[in-house]
Amino acid sequence: MSRDQVGDRVARTDGGTTADQVLEDNGVGQKNDYEGKAYGGSEAALDAIEQYVAEHVADKRIVSSRSIANSATDVRIQEIGKTLGAHLRGDTPDGFLADLEVSKWRDTSPVKWVFTRVAGEADTRRSRQLQKPNLVREITRETDADGTRYEMVNRDGVRWERANTTVGWMRDVLAAVCETVDYQPTAVDEREDLDRREWIEQLTRGGTTDVLERALDIDAPGVRRDWNKETLQTIHDVIVAGRDPSEVGR
Repeated sequence: MSRDQVGDRVARTDGGTTADQVLEDNGVGQKNDYEGKAYGGSEAALDAIEQYVAEHVADKRIVSSRSIANSATDVRIQEIGKTLGAHLRGDTPDGFLADLEVSKWRDTSPVKWVFTRVAGEADTRRSRQLQKPNLVREITRETDADGTRYEMVNRDGVRWERANTTVGWMRDVLAAVCETVDYQPTAVDEREDLDRREWIEQLTRGGTTDVLERALDIDAPGVRRDWNKETLQTIHDVIVAGRDPSEVGR
């Protein structure tokens, strides 16, 4: 792989399409939600890519931007391509894909990406192989929680399934978590006449998340209305797979 100077930046190429061209071909610099040559990747794409490689790249893997986008929810294919193109330029945040080498497999459209693991290892837990709808399904089967709805979503040529859960479902799952890990909320422990399940039934969505964080010793920042994939993975590890909470806390 050669390295060509572009202004005061270094662009890595493979003898064909340059990193600049990858960015240009994917729309960076156009009048949309993305910046020009200083673009360092969208938060949604950065998270989707890191999640994908953590779950799927054990050694070496060739994959398209579409496949990565399909593995996540609510992230555009273009975002994935632009973010990886920016990574080739060295413009993504420090630490991003630190355990992998990234290159292009070919220059013809659509570009495919080669991820080669140089450190660490892939996470092979079942919860890491499931998308959010199937995490919800398996947790629901295990807990008999009630209150889910599934729908197909289409955006920018990408089609994916979305799982919607009610606060009732969250309460049912929380009750199962508390039972499994033998967690007794302080408010319940201090009152002999207060039943834990009855107390959980009074919680809001945000309240269920607060208690879940304490019960599993995890951090779920920003998850106030609906539990995200990472939170559901932890619940799945404990409730479905039977792992010790100390092994899955984040």
